[in-house]
Amino acid sequence: MSSDIINRRPNENTLNYYKRLKICISEGLLDLERSEIYTLLFPTVEPVSPDHARKSLRALDLCLEFDAEIEWLGNIMSDSDNKTVDALEVKRQELKEERYKLQATKIEANRYDRQNSRFDLFYENIREAIERLPVPEFKSLNYFEKNENEYVCCFSDLHYGANFKAQNNEYSREICKERLNLLLEELTQFVYDNDVVRLKVVNIGDTIQGLLRIGDLQMNDIPVVDCVVEVSRLLAQFLNQLSAVCEIDFYAVGFANHSQTRNLGSKASELAYEDMERIIVSYISDLLADNRRVRVISDFEKDYLVIDLFDYKVIAVHGHQIKDVKSVIKDYSNLHRTFYTYAFLGHRHTSHEIVVGEDGNKNVSVLNCPSIIGSCPYADKLLVGSKAAAKVYTFDPMFGHIESKTIILN
Repeated sequence: MSSDIINRRPNENTLNYYKRLKICISEGLLDLERSEIYTLLFPTVEPVSPDHARKSLRALDLCLEFDAEIEWLGNIMSDSDNKTVDALEVKRQELKEERYKLQATKIEANRYDRQNSRFDLFYENIREAIERLPVPEFKSLNYFEKNENEYVCCFSDLHYGANFKAQNNEYSREICKERLNLLLEELTQFVYDNDVVRLKVVNIGDTIQGLLRIGDLQMNDIPVVDCVVEVSRLLAQFLNQLSAVCEIDFYAVGFANHSQTRNLGSKASELAYEDMERIIVSYISDLLADNRRVRVISDFEKDYLVIDLFDYKVIAVHGHQIKDVKSVIKDYSNLHRTFYTYAFLGHRHTSHEIVVGEDGNKNVSVLNCPSIIGSCPYADKLLVGSKAAAKVYTFDPMFGHIESKTIILN
């Protein structure tokens, strides 16, 4: 047996010496009984019983497990009672409880990190295949004659991929393209007529029909994945062409109900982060990466977007989780401790404006936006319906929302 292995080294404390002896024993370099190990560790202590040696080494094992400081152990190992081991057992239990508390607080954070990492990995796999759109021929912008108003074009509920014929409306992927082309023409003329330099365009969700229920299989024209790719390019082309006549801030809500994947039979919004809107927004952003006139804005951490207009704030949310439309501004203002003057909503496939209060010279209003899809067979059953449309809202710096232009698309 080599003395270099078994002898205590200079400046080697009791815990490190014990740790090295255990490693040598486990590797077959040493063959020592507990009493022999105890004697090596504490050579100045009088011989003790095998039971005392066992308890002392158990105390050292606990120290190794929890990285405890044991410089003081040499002074107390001669005690014949169980106080040392009992005290360390109590400390071990306390450390275990604290460890469990820390694990519990990290569960939610880890779940959120996994969701975002899964989304990032999925999108990285398709990003390389994206071909960026060529930049259009930009028309010059007259910054000197622009008026002081802000203009917001809102649309919602494209439900791309749906294919049906209702009492007063029919819809398909081709019809959706026609309606976006018509919207492009109307907005281009609106920009010229009103000297608009920068236009805010807001998509309030349900961009695809999705697969919420078995009936969607009958309504969908093509698979959902194909819908995501097609509608992303369609909206990117729409924004790209519109940017020829003005600068664009494109806001896109990252959460809706029809774009949820609802894996494994999950309930509505149970897996809210599994939402294809996030893929669509990212795809559009990459397609328009070379276009300096288009800024794509979204937030994948929240189910809403905040839009700054002059010195007041506007919130945009799809609205599938909202029960009382009239109280949405009050509820979100209380929740976020931020006062919102306007709220843009979608989901209801119809347009209405509700004044719910006042703010200085402005009305506080809920602005529900129309849908691109229009009325459907389900709306016919409920004896309700609304024309396919988009809206352009005009905001004055002093008086807020002063005008709405409805662009009928069917």
